[in-house]
Amino acid sequence: MEEKREVLTDIRNTVTPEDKRFVMIWAVCLLLLYLAGAVVGAAKLRSYAAESVKIRQTRIESPTIELGAGAPDLTVPSRARQVEVLVGGSINSIGEFALRESAMTADFNLWFRWNSDAVKQGDGFRIVNGQILEKENVQSSRRGKEHYVEYHMVVRMKEDFDASRFPFGENGLYIQVEDNTQGAEALRYVADKQGSGVSPDAIPRGVKLLRFLTDTKTSVHRSGQISPGTAGSNRGFRSQFILAMLVVPDGIGLYQKFFQALFASVAVALIALYIKPIHLDCRFGLFVGGFFAAVGNNIFVGTLLPNADRLTLSDMVNATGLFTIFLILVQSVISLHIHDTMGNERLSRTFDRVSFAVFLIGYVAVDLALPISARPL
Repeated sequence: MEEKREVLTDIRNTVTPEDKRFVMIWAVCLLLLYLAGAVVGAAKLRSYAAESVKIRQTRIESPTIELGAGAPDLTVPSRARQVEVLVGGSINSIGEFALRESAMTADFNLWFRWNSDAVKQGDGFRIVNGQILEKENVQSSRRGKEHYVEYHMVVRMKEDFDASRFPFGENGLYIQVEDNTQGAEALRYVADKQGSGVSPDAIPRGVKLLRFLTDTKTSVHRSGQISPGTAGSNRGFRSQFILAMLVVPDGIGLYQKFFQALFASVAVALIALYIKPIHLDCRFGLFVGGFFAAVGNNIFVGTLLPNADRLTLSDMVNATGLFTIFLILVQSVISLHIHDTMGNERLSRTFDRVSFAVFLIGYVAVDLALPISARPL
């Protein structure tokens, strides 16, 4: 009688070809799910990168910037009567980044050089995309009709921050200086490309400067008038000087810092696969703790980044972690059924070991493919 029971037990603990086929199908389905997620996510991130390049090129290369609406089209002022003002800037430091508010503080020197008494420059300019916190006239001189004035500025900048590929995507930082008194029919900015630059200590640690350039544009104010008393028929135009920087953060460091709690939660859930499924409190308790830790990490990242109207890299990484923990929970329920109801401990153990390997490979592969796809083109 005892020998029969032992034989029955051995039979129930045998992994049959059908059982192996089931485990194989489960493993292939999991890998296909991760592969599909990686392909779709990578394609979307590549499209975000291409879109960012297009927007940046349009902003830099376009000769005019339109502000406001409602006025009829105006003719761009002729250069024949314009006084050229050489404008340059030197970035001293960039800091106090507030990602969620898309704001930063810029410390820089700004200078103007022109050869005419017909226009006045200096106090007659404004920072289009920022609030001036400090403004100090550090140098001014005049030799005949040649004028020179230099200011030290501290400005709180407002610049749209693209969170779609953070922390691997590049972002453009712009300082837009605009004439506020003369109008483009009387004054035209010319960029001092050779004199302008960025101090070696200007960019904070953990941020890399990819490109720096200066440019001038004509801004079109569709309200129809620049300011009271401005002469000329084209009062909707102003000359604008732009200091532009293309920067990218230390993606690897921020990536680890932002998602370390999520990675730890998935790791804890994976370790639970080495606990027998019949030990309910230990095995399923780890999943619950890991799931809530992943949700908490998602909320934490959301409080740091600005709201986005599309699926971002952070959303993809958090969704992959939560989905993995959920799938591990499903796997554990199936393993419990095999072990407890079917009484096949060997198949349950094999199912757990194979699932552990597949989950580990699939999750790591996705979390490597997404950041690589989010890098600048």
